[in-house]
Amino acid sequence: MADYNRIEDLANATAFDVDGDKVGSVRDVYVNDTTGQPDFVSVNHGLFGGGDSIVPLRGHTLRDGELHLAFPKDRIKDAPTLEEDGHLTNEDQEAFYRHYGLEGARDVTTYNTGAAAGAPAAAGVDTERRNAAATTDNDTLVRSEEQLNVDKERVESGQVRLRKYVVNETETVEVPVQREEVRVVREPLTDADRANYDGNIGEDEASVTLSEERVNISKESVPVEKVSLGKETVESTERVSEELQKERIETDGAVVDETRGARPNTDFDANR
Repeated sequence: MADYNRIEDLANATAFDVDGDKVGSVRDVYVNDTTGQPDFVSVNHGLFGGGDSIVPLRGHTLRDGELHLAFPKDRIKDAPTLEEDGHLTNEDQEAFYRHYGLEGARDVTTYNTGAAAGAPAAAGVDTERRNAAATTDNDTLVRSEEQLNVDKERVESGQVRLRKYVVNETETVEVPVQREEVRVVREPLTDADRANYDGNIGEDEASVTLSEERVNISKESVPVEKVSLGKETVESTERVSEELQKERIETDGAVVDETRGARPNTDFDANR
């Protein structure tokens, strides 16, 4: 069973955030022109250094003068400012709903306005500040779902270093070399040889000096190439999966659709 409160109690309440931390006092109440129900309040958050923030009442509870809102204190503090003082336009409401992320929150509290629809609001409520949009939360559900947000970050994946080390290898080359060899040559005497012959018979000798090339080996260090590290970026595709929760809405009872006829107890998907 819904709770019925007075709007005056709402206007005189002290606001707390979703974690139970005190935010400040309620300054103004924004009443819907069509339903007569409050849709927004402005809260003076003096603990943050002064200033007011407009907060939707969806998901709130009011008990013993304490207004417990459905949002954390930091989000209330950072709410958009109202450009046109004294009135909430449709654009203002959409900006606040986006800021507070109200896909799944709805009101569960009904207020006794003390007057018929269209009559002035109860005393203590700022009647100059009214909600311009017609919102009937009692017969409306807001369907919400989780959406997958994917971002990327650059992290270190490894390190590559250049390091020199020494190995021993055997290298073989062929070097052509020359050497002298002795060959005995016999040839006939000439007339000059006979004329120079002294006629003596005895021992004698002749000699020749031989030479050859020898291979000398030496080593030296010389630079042969320059090696460095370079980076390049390559692209690939990774597939990621995550389980998401999505709300679905079904009807309990007979529902008449002008285009489809009666559809009792059928699922209703807001995406269709």
